[in-house]
Amino acid sequence: MRVEEILKDLVAINTIRDNDNKQMMDYIEAFLKLYGFDIDRRKNETTGKEVLVGQFGETATMGFLGHTDTVDITDGWVTDPFTLTEKDGMLYGLGACDMKGGIAATLWAISQAPLDEIKAAGKGLRVYWTYDEEIMFGGIRDLVAANEEFPPHVIIAEPTDLYPNIGSKGLLEWIINFKGVTTHSSAPIPGKNSNKNAVKFLSKMLELEEELSSGNYPMFAVPHTTMNIGIMKGGQAINKVPDKTTVYLDFRICDSENEQDKIRNTVEEALKEFDVEYEKINDIPSLLNRGERVGWYEEMTGKESCAGTGITEASFFGGDRVIIGPGPKTAHQKNECVSIESLEVSAQLYLTAIKRECL
Repeated sequence: MRVEEILKDLVAINTIRDNDNKQMMDYIEAFLKLYGFDIDRRKNETTGKEVLVGQFGETATMGFLGHTDTVDITDGWVTDPFTLTEKDGMLYGLGACDMKGGIAATLWAISQAPLDEIKAAGKGLRVYWTYDEEIMFGGIRDLVAANEEFPPHVIIAEPTDLYPNIGSKGLLEWIINFKGVTTHSSAPIPGKNSNKNAVKFLSKMLELEEELSSGNYPMFAVPHTTMNIGIMKGGQAINKVPDKTTVYLDFRICDSENEQDKIRNTVEEALKEFDVEYEKINDIPSLLNRGERVGWYEEMTGKESCAGTGITEASFFGGDRVIIGPGPKTAHQKNECVSIESLEVSAQLYLTAIKRECL
């Protein structure tokens, strides 16, 4: 099959929030079994959604990883989002870019790989297809929780317009509920105004942000760690002392090795001064790969390696990881598309990587 034909099949499956997760995994399983892969499908008991792990050969020296879900359909589509449509060298369809294009390129590369030679060499290949990456990284969290041993080199087939993406910021996020006691504003109880306590806490966070802003990590577009107060909500009336204030706090971290513990400890130490309930909803390290393979990907693509603006599944496990796939980057946009040229170049790149790592 041509890579475009594989992508057409994938786009036709509705995986918005992984609605047709089983149908998608059935398709991938049937495809991989044609080439001698052993398939392990792991169902999450809560969601009923599956991660698919495919293994070829005995010792996997490299792997591919990606997610099958897409975001919802936005207004303004001029083609059927579930029908791959070609126009002026572009392929339009929901997920064509993010990231069914990468899946299709991977499957095509596997179909063309010298699998008999790989097996004879005592090496192998492993692939992972996950669910709910667009929501809260459900599938990759399942793999990590099961202590999955990933191959020493993994390609994450996200759309990067063929730029080798070797870095991403870390993430720390909290939902914090400050507690107070409701009274009339003329008779407040000292220390029991939840809004005031939230402000006192956030003033300390602004001081922390100022301290972190002195960092210099030129790989990132914003070359220092940032803090964001995404939501702050509390109070009901101007003359009423609030008894509950909710704060959503977000840090995007350049250098987790030197900054993550500091931020985590500073936040949680500051919260001890107040009557609060809080939940840390994300604690994801930054990624920076300076491995020897980076230069090879730069040479193959003619493009300089860079850091991404968002977090991918590469941030959840260790080893040598490169995020690379087709473009242009139209993820989460109306009329999402991928160029035929970029899709085909990605597929050839993946095939070359398989030969390089597995023979």
